[in-house]
Amino acid sequence: MLRHFCILCVAAFTMWSAVVGLFVVACSGSGSGSGGGDGGESGGVVKLFLGKLNVPMFDSISVDVSATGMASIHISKKTLDENIKVESIPKGENRKFEVKIYADSGKLVQKGEATVDIKPDENITIPIKLDALFGFLRVEVSLGNTEVSIGKLFLDSLEYNMKMENGKGVFNTGTLSVNKKMSLNIYLYNAKGDTLFTGEKEITLSSISQSETIQLFSNRVSVTLEITTSPEGSTQIRAILPESAFGEKRIPQEYGELFFTEIYVDPKTSGDNYEYLEIYNATTDILDLSNCRIARNRSTTANSYRFNMPENLTIPPMEFLIFGRDSVADADFNYKGLTLANSEQSLGIFCGNSVIDSIYYTTSAENKFPITRGKAMQLPLENYETRALGSSWCKGFSPREDAICQ
Repeated sequence: MLRHFCILCVAAFTMWSAVVGLFVVACSGSGSGSGGGDGGESGGVVKLFLGKLNVPMFDSISVDVSATGMASIHISKKTLDENIKVESIPKGENRKFEVKIYADSGKLVQKGEATVDIKPDENITIPIKLDALFGFLRVEVSLGNTEVSIGKLFLDSLEYNMKMENGKGVFNTGTLSVNKKMSLNIYLYNAKGDTLFTGEKEITLSSISQSETIQLFSNRVSVTLEITTSPEGSTQIRAILPESAFGEKRIPQEYGELFFTEIYVDPKTSGDNYEYLEIYNATTDILDLSNCRIARNRSTTANSYRFNMPENLTIPPMEFLIFGRDSVADADFNYKGLTLANSEQSLGIFCGNSVIDSIYYTTSAENKFPITRGKAMQLPLENYETRALGSSWCKGFSPREDAICQ
């Protein structure tokens, strides 16, 4: 069951969240204190203001104070605070404060510095502008009622597996270089390993916060997700599937919301009694088929050319349904009347007056379908846009799953 998960714009640096997010670790503007004095006396208290920080995989932060003619001061902390207090700085000019933030088991990911003059007994606050050296990517995918249980994220040659957190699929990367273009690919699977969603995008992590739009495609139906920027210094990008996008029960309305995926027109044994049809729900809704029928054309009333679907029959989102003649024991619904021609025939799905799908299969050389006695014709889901072409179909049997061509 192939859907496409397409990232349409590009995001910012520090980290990702989906269920797709990108964080950038960068903070406040730079500044300096007041000057004067020479060495020998103790200065006051210096408070380094770093602003709000969001550093995934944070390890430690260090502060180094240095100047000509004074002993260097080094402070290391395991907590990431907005303010860091440094006491007993000798008075004097050109005191250099260097701040370094480490993450991912000791990798330097951000650094910043400021140079100020320190007066005796003065309490000052120094804003430090931090520059990001590396970023992190966190992708959160709100899964709703989808069947997604396995996921993989690829960034160039790096591979990351999805973890489940509170109903979301989450990818966390290690440290990534900023200002480097990377190829991002996402694959989401169900428990059987069928590919449900895919997406790809060239991205560059930078220190500029932006917003993104992500679209999920389920064959003909798409859900657009807006991603917003966090106001807290890092960019949190979230793509959240609204619950209303999944599980709404309604009647089919648009062409292609349902379509034929497997047709068995010429069984070896007992002829027509083993014919069957398979259809696929390409939407993210539960489709009510009570007012639908399968027929050779929209206006026919002949029993041998049509059958009505029963009351209260539904098809779940992104699932298959099988209609079989009398002898098809595992069909979701056994019908009478309609017979399938072995050489050429029109076939349609009609709901009320709406045509939801139509196909004309034939053995003619101009558009030959793989009609073979004892084999069904199958349409791989990825070929749904070209399903009118016989070359898009193949032979084989794969009831209730994507085509397995033989």
